[in-house]
Amino acid sequence: MTSPPPAAASRAGDSSGRPGRLLFRRTWWTAFIGFFLVCAGWALASPYDASPDEREHIVRAVGVARGEFAPKPEAAGGGTGAFQHVPASIVRDNCWWFDPTKSVACAKAPGGADQQIERVGTRAGRYNPVYYALVGWPMALWPNWLGLTLARLVSAALVSALLASAAHSLVAWTRHRIAAAGLLVAVTPITAHLAGSINPNGIEIAAGVALVAALIPTMLDPEQPLRRAAMVQIAIAGSVLMTVRALGPLWCAAVLGIMLIPAKRERVKELLRFRPAWWAAGTLFAAGAAGALWTVVMKASEMMPVQVPPGITVPKAIRHEVIVRWPDYFTEVIGVPSWLDTHLPGTAYYLWYLAIGCLVLPALAFGAWSDRWRVLAFFLAPFAVITLSDAIAAHKVGFAGQGRYMLPVAVGVPLVAAFVLGRRDVLDGARSASLVRMIALLVLPLQLAFLGYTMIRWQAGLGTSVDYTPLNPLAGTWHPPAGSATALLTAVAGCVVLGYWAWTSTGGRAGRQERTAAVSAS
Repeated sequence: MTSPPPAAASRAGDSSGRPGRLLFRRTWWTAFIGFFLVCAGWALASPYDASPDEREHIVRAVGVARGEFAPKPEAAGGGTGAFQHVPASIVRDNCWWFDPTKSVACAKAPGGADQQIERVGTRAGRYNPVYYALVGWPMALWPNWLGLTLARLVSAALVSALLASAAHSLVAWTRHRIAAAGLLVAVTPITAHLAGSINPNGIEIAAGVALVAALIPTMLDPEQPLRRAAMVQIAIAGSVLMTVRALGPLWCAAVLGIMLIPAKRERVKELLRFRPAWWAAGTLFAAGAAGALWTVVMKASEMMPVQVPPGITVPKAIRHEVIVRWPDYFTEVIGVPSWLDTHLPGTAYYLWYLAIGCLVLPALAFGAWSDRWRVLAFFLAPFAVITLSDAIAAHKVGFAGQGRYMLPVAVGVPLVAAFVLGRRDVLDGARSASLVRMIALLVLPLQLAFLGYTMIRWQAGLGTSVDYTPLNPLAGTWHPPAGSATALLTAVAGCVVLGYWAWTSTGGRAGRQERTAAVSAS
């Protein structure tokens, strides 16, 4: 029996049969609910201004929701940003940041009778308004805790939709069960924290995950047909990535370059004949041009100048980055929640590194040279960009880079490594399923540990020693409006759902038959 030509195979891949629809409902909706509940746990547990610069993003979001899309660039916040006109009740000062021993009880909650419109400066005032338009409207309608909570839940839903799309593409569009483990490892606690706050970095990371996940079956698995759904996901995820933050176009170009070079000649020919691929490329080009134009015109990449020691040269700054800053980056990509002031015990980070190593080291050992290149490139590219950009600008703005800035590209490391393990048949089906489940049992409780420990920091403050550090996330002098138990139980429910997704995506005769039928229908 001869195989159909590429165009016919591509069309066949879009025929939505019953197995495909059943698998979509199982994978996408299960993953969406799981990720949303985990992110919602953070949203419900967090105080006002919970993540870095959330107050700045809140002001920008409310301003955009009130129609101020492109305010005049001014020295509004530390020498950069712009002014927005927002209700006074949604603007509050932070009295506890950078002091992990102090609880949030000293802060004034948002809301109250004073809803007079004030002119407020924000360092985020020049940022692209797309994300803020999506999340800002609840706070414009209700400039209090209700509006802030709803806005955070909208942000969590947007992030979860992208992550669920990644989950579906990894499970339904490849034959390799172990790909699910890559997703569980790639979505680190800091991503859930940012998703549950008003901060475009969360959706930026999720867009990177969805983009890489759609490119894996499209570029690395020639046995799979080209899919219109994959092109739609690539176009949407890439456009989001290039829009929400200034580095987005560079990050998207890096992801596409790593995945396309080297590419199999036959696959490239298929793509050139596949019309949806051209639509996706045109969409990415337009979104990238628009994002870059906004950054240039609004001077959105201009950073806050700070006092720095004299004599900082680029070589000295690079040495400082590698020796001093890189260890911080390694912990920050996993998660240093709140205002970079909540470090969990080192064991939590070591266990997450162990999960990464379970995927990366075998992929490097048994993968082809192109596999090794891609895994290493997804690691080195973001580190190189942040290191060099920090070093070049250190004499003006200091060392401003953070590990979370790298994640839109760095998420490709576990995602590609997991796919390589499956494609190279390093583990048989049963052992692949066992590894996925082991990683789920490792990282999902860690998600809860990061949330619970950060709740302790917010509600009671962390002691200066083990004897003075409380270990009860339900106690303290401050509690979120929804209640500490509600927030924690919401995240627990999300981890249970994600655990169910990991189990059903890798095992069970019925699940395997359904999955095989869906992939074969492609």
